Order: sequence, then structure tokens, then C-alpha cells
Amino acid sequence: MPRTKTKREFSFKPRFKHFLPKEGGGEAIRLLHEEIEALRLMDYQGLYQEDAAQSMGVSRPTFSRIVRNARMKVATALINGKELIIEDERKDFRVAFICGDSENFGTLSLDAPFIVVAHLEGEKILGIKTVANPVHDSSIRPGSILPKVLYEENVNYLLTDKAGEGLKNSLLNRGIFLIKKEALTKEELTKLYLLV
Repeated sequence: MPRTKTKREFSFKPRFKHFLPKEGGGEAIRLLHEEIEALRLMDYQGLYQEDAAQSMGVSRPTFSRIVRNARMKVATALINGKELIIEDERKDFRVAFICGDSENFGTLSLDAPFIVVAHLEGEKILGIKTVANPVHDSSIRPGSILPKVLYEENVNYLLTDKAGEGLKNSLLNRGIFLIKKEALTKEELTKLYLLV
């Protein structure tokens, strides 16, 4: 009788899920969500296997097997010109935006007083959390603090009017994608799934 599979913890929601070479083809290779998560934690964020395994809620030997399989699949796709499809098990995601009105939102700006984190599943709002923006009324640069704050809130996407290269890179290193947006209304909140 096979063992019950441990539920994996995924903090990353892949934005790009389909890669197709200009040449080559044949049967597509499917990269499981746990495999892209393992690659992100170990190869992109540079975590040690023990830390990455803990982040995913699996043992170190299990993590080692997952990342080995993922690397083999990616290498096979690259070397043989195969289509690569990433399966996304996460149906929910968190979008953050920074604004001056935590109730009605409005104009988005990195130095506004409120960080609003919306937990969404399709058009359904699972929850909204507001935290104070440490950048507001301070000399702190957004790239030095916002990525950490957003990562701790499990944010997948940041909506913002503008962002410098330092902030963009710091967010990407934590698996948080930027979406350019200058303003947001409460009515638009349930339509965010169309942007991601």
C-alpha cells in the first residue's frame, strides 16, 4: 500500500506556465508545482536543502528527490527542444498594493501609508489585510524593506505605479512579480485574477 503524500507548502504562484521552443517538439514535459517551487527555493533563492525542505514542509531526502526530478525535466526540455508546461496547484494568490485609502484604495504609490494585501481565489476575496507601510514618511528606500514585508505576507504580486530596478530585482528574488497599475478601485479588486 503506497504512503500518503505529505501536503506540500507552496509560497510561489508561477506566472509563466508554458514554454515552447521555436524548433523541436514532441511530447511536452510537465513540471509539477512542487518541482518549480523546489527550483525556486534552491536555485533561484539560493537556500540550502534543509531550509528549502522546511519551507515546503517536506523532509530533506524528499526535497532532494523533488529538486533532482525538476532539474532533470528542465535539462531534458532544454537539450531536446521540448515544450515545458508548469502545473499550478495553487488556486489562490495574494496581491499587494500601496495606497493612501485602505478602504477605497485609489492612487497607488510606494510611499503611501497603507500596504493592502488581498487574498484572492479567482473572483472571490478570501480576506483583506492592511499593514502600515514602513516606507511612508521615512527615508527608507522601498527596495531595502518592502520585499521582506511582502514576502512575510506571502504576496505573489505587487501592483504599483512605478518601481526602480533595485526593488524589481529584490521582489523577483523572492518570487514576487510586479504588475504596473496606477490606481485601483474596490470594484476592480475582484477582477485582479484577470491580470495575473
